Amino acid sequence: MNTSKFAAVVVSVGIVLAGCGGFVYTTIGGTVTGLGSGDTVILRNESNYTQTLSADGSFQFNVASNGNYAITVAQQPNTVNCTVVNGTGKMTGEASVKNIVVTCTPNVPLGGTVAGLIDGGSLILLNNATYKATVTTNGSYKFTDFAVNGASYAITVGLPPVSQYCTVANGTGVASNTNLPAALTSVVTCVPAVPVKFTVNGLTAGTILTLVNTVDGYADKYAVSAPGNYLFGWSWLTGKPFNVTVDTQPTGQTCKVTGGTGVVDAANPAASANIVIDCAKS
Repeated sequence: MNTSKFAAVVVSVGIVLAGCGGFVYTTIGGTVTGLGSGDTVILRNESNYTQTLSADGSFQFNVASNGNYAITVAQQPNTVNCTVVNGTGKMTGEASVKNIVVTCTPNVPLGGTVAGLIDGGSLILLNNATYKATVTTNGSYKFTDFAVNGASYAITVGLPPVSQYCTVANGTGVASNTNLPAALTSVVTCVPAVPVKFTVNGLTAGTILTLVNTVDGYADKYAVSAPGNYLFGWSWLTGKPFNVTVDTQPTGQTCKVTGGTGVVDAANPAASANIVIDCAKS
């Protein structure tokens, strides 16, 4: 078959496809505005095709002329939050769709100050129990992840330093990019506290024993996989009652707790340091 005959066949096939409800590829797209320096947004069509944009401008995806489309934000930038308008629909012909609008608005930095942290201490703070900030010095701190404008935030202590108890004041609110200082006013204060220590005997190496210390309704869990001396993640103030129990037994063994209840006392730290867990074959 010569070239001219081949071209004629291709054209004929295209005509047949069109006449039988076939399709060709066209484009859908629009514009992105509001990205700042260093911001990157990833857009996705419903078929998992993605576009990565690091500056304001236009974008487009290929789509079948009879296909559906659903443009969403697959990955948000950190300092702005992007929303999509006109992002879903169904193609009805070969004409391009160009009316999708992605608008990015500034997010809100979140932080405050820390006081009382011991030298060498490490404090983990959480926003909405998800986003984490690790603080190792006194003074100002910020979360790496910004809060979305208009969203509620709640800063809590995820894990205090050893032998300290930390509290958060002014840690809740609604993020507003018209009042940025308001989200930087949390105050975290750390004071001396008493750790809860325990010894595990007889545990088969490689198996998992999970213990839990319940204080004022808070469950501080700790998993161990070998005999030894340990301490729970949280230390507590004088007067707090502790209650150490087995949360999950190791495979093939039964572990029992001795001395697992009492009251934390800074004047008598041994009161919360003589907990013994003995494990034996079931």
